[in-house]
Order: sequence, then structure tokens, then C-alpha cells
Amino acid sequence: MRLNKFISLCGVASRRGADELIKALKVSVNGKVVEDLGRQVENSDIVEVEGKRLFPPKKTTVLAFHKPAGCVCTCKDPQNRETVYDYLPPGYKGLKYIGRLDLQSRGLLLFTDSGELAHRLTLPKYKIMRHYLVWTDSPVKKSDAEKLIEGVELEEGIQGFAEAVFFEEGCIELVLSEGKNREIRKMMAAIGYEIEDLQRIAYADIDLGELKSGDYRELSDKEIQKLKERLNSTTVLVR
Repeated sequence: MRLNKFISLCGVASRRGADELIKALKVSVNGKVVEDLGRQVENSDIVEVEGKRLFPPKKTTVLAFHKPAGCVCTCKDPQNRETVYDYLPPGYKGLKYIGRLDLQSRGLLLFTDSGELAHRLTLPKYKIMRHYLVWTDSPVKKSDAEKLIEGVELEEGIQGFAEAVFFEEGCIELVLSEGKNREIRKMMAAIGYEIEDLQRIAYADIDLGELKSGDYRELSDKEIQKLKERLNSTTVLVR
């Protein structure tokens, strides 16, 4: 495969970023600095970036699961409640979930065997967007929705922010870049609303789509690669 693709698959940079590393003469193959952007490599080649060897990546598994309300995000529940792992076959039991949903929330939950991917998708500084549909006990006023954008106090010293709010038929869509414990429920309570239903419909570039409650699917290699490239190109921001 092309050298820039190999570097990208190893998680060092996007393909464009890999090209820049090659141009900067920071990449070597079998001990020789590479200048040719079209260089082809095999898995047996020794590829180094700034003196650090890269190894052919193992296959990454990412699972999209439609969590039903009423099950908990844990492997073993001390109260013997139904868990998200009860819906997965034995071969997926070793996957780690990304961005838990509370007991009564439903919708998209991602699982992976990649610690680095889970890390990048979870930390607030990477500004990974999560989309939620929220049904409340009464219609949300525009003036109240604006408070969510400005930030509301969840508890002493901690605020919750919505990156965007969209008004849908019968509900609102909230876009958040963090995943604090019960954050949306606390945010809505702070502006005087009780949540009747909460569903996550997207996480990063992955949509819930037509996935039925309790069902799951493996992301394709193309989807995973697109997700990794998206993460590699993400600018780290600090509020």
C-alpha cells in the first residue's frame, strides 16, 4: 500500500498529514529517509516516523448498538439488572462501550476494542459531537433554549453547555461535545423542564440510522477508517 495510507492506518496522522511528514523528511523505510510521496510499502518493511517504528495495525472493531431504555451500561450489575452486554453475542463481550447512556436513556451506543479510539472519542478536549432528541413535559421556549447555549449550572462549580439546539416536531435536538453524568437531564431541570424521553441519534460521524432497539451492527472498515481520519484531523480545543 502507499506509505501515507500505512502511516494513517497506524493512527499517526491523516493521509494528508502523512504526506506533510514525508515532505519534512521525517519518515524512513528500512533505514532510508523517503522523499517520494508515492512510495509503496509492505507489512514487512520497517517504517519509522521521527525515529519511532510503526507497526501494521491490528483490525479494529467498532460496534454500533441501539440501547433500549431500562438496561445499564456495565458488564455486571450488582442489582442484577439487564445490561447492554446481555444484547451482544459472546464474541463481543470484550468490547468497551464509549460514552455511557443512563438507565432510562436510549439510542446509539458505540463499542470498540481500541483503547486509543475510545480515548479520543470520549475526552471533551477533542470536541466530538453527540446528538440527542429530547422530549419534555412541555414545549421548550426559545428563550430557555438560548440558556442552554450560554451554559447552565449543573451543580456547584460545574456548568453544562449545548453546542446547538434545533427545534423538531414534538421535541428538541441537542448537540453536546461532552458526556457528563446525566448532563442533559440536569441541564433541562436547570431551565425548568422534565425529560420524558431521551434518545442519542449520533456520535461523531456515526448515525443511529434505521438500527432497531436492541440491535447492533459492526462498522465497515471504510467507516472506521473515515472515523480515524476525522479524529486525526480534529483540532484540540479547551473551553
